[in-house]
Amino acid sequence: MTGSLAFNLGAPQCIELNRCALYLHGVKSQRIFLTGASSGIGAATARLLAEKGHRVLLISRDLSAMQSWASARDENSVLLHEGDATNAESMQVAAQKMKDQWGGIDVCIPNAGIGVFSPLEEADISDWHRMIDVNIKGVLNGVHACLDSLLKNKGQVIQIGSVAARNVFPNSGVYCATKHAVLALSESLRIEFRDRLAVTTINPGAVNTAFIDQTTNSELRESYRPQFEKGMDPVFIAEAIVLSIESKGRGVFSEITVRPDNR
Repeated sequence: MTGSLAFNLGAPQCIELNRCALYLHGVKSQRIFLTGASSGIGAATARLLAEKGHRVLLISRDLSAMQSWASARDENSVLLHEGDATNAESMQVAAQKMKDQWGGIDVCIPNAGIGVFSPLEEADISDWHRMIDVNIKGVLNGVHACLDSLLKNKGQVIQIGSVAARNVFPNSGVYCATKHAVLALSESLRIEFRDRLAVTTINPGAVNTAFIDQTTNSELRESYRPQFEKGMDPVFIAEAIVLSIESKGRGVFSEITVRPDNR
């Protein structure tokens, strides 16, 4: 059974993810493919999944940020892969590494994403292309690399969308378009593989990460910075991801929207 759930912190209907997690018992260790694992939401998710006893393949172009803590764990819990989500062959190699080491893949989280804010008339076309390459092609590459094993194992895809998947904001039209595409892909996977694949999309609002630093328009970047600095801790998004994984077998969250307390 699938459903849609919105977490709006500070509202009367607020649900505390940690408290919900206390009711989960006997959770099986999952084999998890995670891109964009070296920073932000990806890094927080990697650490929490490993702490919960799941086996995680961490994929990033920059392994140095992951090596210090990952080296303390053996290959039965954490694997590293230096790879680029925009490179389909690299994602195939990463998926094969999981199959060789752990026998398959249970969860795919194609988390890697970027956002560059700019008025459309002032935008650099290369920024548009980079967002499409990472946020759409990168997701497709990850899902495609994992799909055969996911279907064999009745696994799960967890997409990292955004509140921009449901809304369009000024100075972020192309970014919003990429997140709309992620949501459409999630729906397509859910419809085509209803009985073989669980699909969850996490839609965060502002998160306190270095995300805003990708914007080169200094005026916009600095005007938006306070909003992101007041945003959610990436660990909170990681908790929503873990809840989605560990709830499987009891039900599936089709969508979880999370926003800062002040939104």
